[in-house]
Amino acid sequence: MRDGFIRVSQRLDKMWSVLRGPRNLCLLAFAIKSHAVAYARAISSSGKLTLFVDNRNGIAIRQSSSSLIYPIVLD
Repeated sequence: MRDGFIRVSQRLDKMWSVLRGPRNLCLLAFAIKSHAVAYARAISSSGKLTLFVDNRNGIAIRQSSSSLIYPIVLD
């Protein structure tokens, strides 16, 4: 992982944190993982940062850049 990245990670209290960079600066915490991931995707996309989301074993999985793009028109 390089300096410009966002990571979604579960804390000991079961909340999901959105962290930035190698210093793990906590941007926000969410009770629901999908909410944390949506926020992290928006931050990653706007800042052109790499996004990592922890799996159930706590291993950071890099998300593809196509997962950061939202459709312009919703059907």
